[in-house]
Parts: sequence; structure tokens; C-alpha cells
Amino acid sequence: MKLALKALALFYEFITTLRNKAFEKGFLKVYNSPIPVVSVGNLSVGGEGKTPIVDWLIQFYLSQNVRVAVISRGYGRKTKGTLTVCDGNLVRLSASEAGDEPLMLARRNPKTIVVVAEVRSEGVELILRDFGNHLPDVILLDDGFQHQSIRRDLDLLVINPLRSPFEDFLIPLGRLRESVDGIKRADFILLSKVDRYSPIKQITKEIAPYHKPIVKTTMVIKGLRSFATGELIDLGKNNFNYTSVFAFCGIGDPNSFRETLEYAGLLVDEFKVFPDHYIFQERDIEDILLRRLRKGINLIVTTEKDYFRLKANEQIFGRLAKDACFYLEIGVEFGVDSKNENDLLASKLISVLNMHAN
Repeated sequence: MKLALKALALFYEFITTLRNKAFEKGFLKVYNSPIPVVSVGNLSVGGEGKTPIVDWLIQFYLSQNVRVAVISRGYGRKTKGTLTVCDGNLVRLSASEAGDEPLMLARRNPKTIVVVAEVRSEGVELILRDFGNHLPDVILLDDGFQHQSIRRDLDLLVINPLRSPFEDFLIPLGRLRESVDGIKRADFILLSKVDRYSPIKQITKEIAPYHKPIVKTTMVIKGLRSFATGELIDLGKNNFNYTSVFAFCGIGDPNSFRETLEYAGLLVDEFKVFPDHYIFQERDIEDILLRRLRKGINLIVTTEKDYFRLKANEQIFGRLAKDACFYLEIGVEFGVDSKNENDLLASKLISVLNMHAN
């Protein structure tokens, strides 16, 4: 079996390398957006901490009075084609129609245009057509690193130091979408989920031959938000130490979720993992509620992405809202101990707009 997977991985590497070369040499057509494009993406499949970084970028641009649009594929959605999730005023779609990540970004940033599209250039065309009277100043291409068919003005590559691509293999043997040489296309490397345990020296040594500026980002725990009331409870100001929780999630890096809960001082008595972008069934929730009751666990906690998927089903959400159910709300902080690199990234994000205007 392993030999077969290795053969498939080698074939996949051959195809992706050939495709990358075709774009590099100009053999494959590239769409030129009249609006500046900043791409955020990974080398790997899921779990890199990309979505909080996209959220930070949205808020950075909004703080500069820059109009923002986001184009995402919308993984896990039941719909196809190019759709408007949020028009900068009203959120139009549910998680099942939009995908959990685009909906989360739209709910967090309702002044932002959010579009889902398998073909990213079609997302740009929708924005040009439907928002021609008030075009955004910049488009964020969510999970766009491999989508070279649309030209970008800035390419940001997210790498989790604890899941180094240099120690991984291409799918299906590993998690890589392409070889690590894809780093050559990046303008910045954003190290995600950095903490005191992160092997920073090792990952920076591995990236060094590519001569790319590196910005460290760290996860910030904002608190627990209630399903029932929407109230955000600051874990730092409330005595939640040693509170037992039943945690469940359907995300790309479930272990990171568990570790974050434990770092916050919660006791994870039960932890149930579902596949990434999982659509929860009533039996799943009934099982969780019953097991919490039987074991006398204080709280049920899930992730924000899972919250939006759960909210798409009124019956399931209603059952959880009647119980002590919360989701963990997190954010991201940039350049904690690397102010120069952080300032460089901020200036590049702004210069993209100016360069495009000229």
C-alpha cells in the first residue's frame, strides 16, 4: 500500500511541477484583475491557521479605510458556481451554501464583500459586474497560492512550524499540495500559531535558502462565546481554570484546538473529532449531549467554524443553545518579536494599492 501511495505522490509531484513550469514560462493563461489581488495560501492541505490571518488582513485594510473583497472556494458547501456570500451590507447565504470559512469571515466583517467561486477569475468578474458602482480597493484571494491562473500583486504563504512542509510528502502519501520549491513564488512567509514550543530556529533555517522575509504570527484567545446568548466570556477575567469541557470539532488541525483549550486552563475530559468541514447530524449532537450529561462535564465547546455549520441546522442548533454550549473565539497577532518584518509587510500591503493605481 505504501509503495502505491509513494508512486501516486511522485506522479502528483510530476504533474504539479509541470503545471508550475507552464505558468512560469507563460504557456498557461493568467487572468489580470483590474483590482489589486493579495493571495493567502498554504503548501499543505488544511490546518495551517490561514483563516484567522485572512480575517486579520481584512481588519487591517478596513482600519486604513480600504474597501475589501474576499474570494474563496467555499470548501464543504452544497452549492456550485460563483455566489455572493456578503455584499458588504447583508450576509446572504448560510454555511451549507457558502462554506463555513467564507461565512465566518462575512459574519465577522459584514462590511466586506465575500464571494465563493471555484474559478477565482469568475469571482473577480462577478465583483466587477455587481459592484461596479462601488468597487473594492483590494481583493483577498483566500487559499489562493496554487491558483496561478489569476495574477496576484502580493503572495503570502502560511506555514505552521509544527507541521513543517520540509518534513512532509505530497498527497496522497502526505499533506503537501506541491513541493516545497513552491516557496519561490511567495513574497512573504507567515509563520502561524507561533508559541514558545514552536521550532522557530529549525523552520527559519529550512526557509533561509529561499531568501524570503518571515513574519511570525501568534494565536490570541478572545474567549468563549455562548450559543444561547452570543455573549463573549473572557477566559482571563473569569475563573474557568479546571472547568471540565466536552470538546468536539470538524477542522483540519483538531489537535491544535485541543491544545488551545488546555492552554486556556480548561480540562478536556472528552474530545470528539469529525472530518474537516463535516456536516453534523442529529445523532452526533444527541450523543455529545448524552455523554456530557452522563459524565457530569460542565461545558460543551467547539470551534467558530463548526459553530457556523451547526447554525445552518435550526433543530441541531436549538438543542445545543439550550445546553451549556460555547465556541472558542480566537484571533491572530502579527510580528510579536519582529517589528521590522511586521512593518515591512504592512507597507507592502499598502503599496500594493498605490502601485496598482499607478
